[in-house]
Amino acid sequence: RLQTITPETIKIIITGYPSLQNAVESLNLGADSYIMKPLEPADLLKTIKNKIKTQQQAEKITKEKLAEWIQSQTRKKQSSNFYEFLEETASELADFGLTKTQSKTYIAIVALGVASASEIATLSKIRREEIYRAIPKLEKHGIITRKLETPRKFSAIQPEKAIQLLTKIKLKTLKEEIEKLEQKQVKLISKLKTIELPVQLNSSSIEVISRQDCTIMKRSEMMQNAKRRIDLITSRRDLKMAYINPPKKSNKKLLKTIKTRIITESQQLDEFIKYIIRFSEANGSPIELRQVEKLQFNLLIVDGMEAIWGEFKTKSENQRNLWTNDPAQVAILKMAFENMWQKSSTPSFD
Repeated sequence: RLQTITPETIKIIITGYPSLQNAVESLNLGADSYIMKPLEPADLLKTIKNKIKTQQQAEKITKEKLAEWIQSQTRKKQSSNFYEFLEETASELADFGLTKTQSKTYIAIVALGVASASEIATLSKIRREEIYRAIPKLEKHGIITRKLETPRKFSAIQPEKAIQLLTKIKLKTLKEEIEKLEQKQVKLISKLKTIELPVQLNSSSIEVISRQDCTIMKRSEMMQNAKRRIDLITSRRDLKMAYINPPKKSNKKLLKTIKTRIITESQQLDEFIKYIIRFSEANGSPIELRQVEKLQFNLLIVDGMEAIWGEFKTKSENQRNLWTNDPAQVAILKMAFENMWQKSSTPSFD
């Protein structure tokens, strides 16, 4: 049992029933020495000293071999390729809530297996003082463990488990931040509403909308507020978003009561677009759909009163759009729509 719990402990069997069988069995079970009674205290003390000396010599050899192995591993990994890997991977780990120093420290420990702060510093090229500051954070996250020996050494848990732990911690932190923002937003909105805004006259203007998500919100708002007509030039993807994203009541209103003309790129009609056209026709307010080979721009005109348009791009993260309620500008955009409508073709509805 002692051999299982603490195999490094020196174990000496003292017995008053000596036999060859007992001696062999004791040694097989992990005993380091076998002494028969009666015994002299001096002999027992000598045996203990000899066993301790042997153990210390074995530990010294093991530590020297380990140090030599770590140095060889360090030399192997101290290459330009490794340091490129170290920089790149440390930057990626930073997304999981670690600093650059903490990330490099963890990677160095993974590379070395078991290492002291000095060895970690040598491989990572980070000052030892910074290593000692990074280690408590890594221990707190549970992705490295400390060896109870002198000098202090550290080992890393498996990378897969480490990333899972860091992800869990990051998600918890984000959840807490979101909850704090949700608590603050109600108070902030109330504060902002107390500001007396100047009376705005219904003047015509042109506004720049830089973010794509803001453009989508503006289009959705315009379509929901439509009363009579919508003229729309858009891609298939954005067309689906226009009819899927609005609330259900607004969605049905668009399909049932608003006269709509749509120009999109030439492709085979999918089931969703067929559905919205058939639904609209069944409710006496048909959506007219036309196609062109290539879209040059996006355009939405609502009730002939306001419009939003921009250059057509397949990757539209940074796409800039313009909104206007200026009658002259809206009239020009209506002419552009009518010209494209005349050049477009009716798709096959098979």
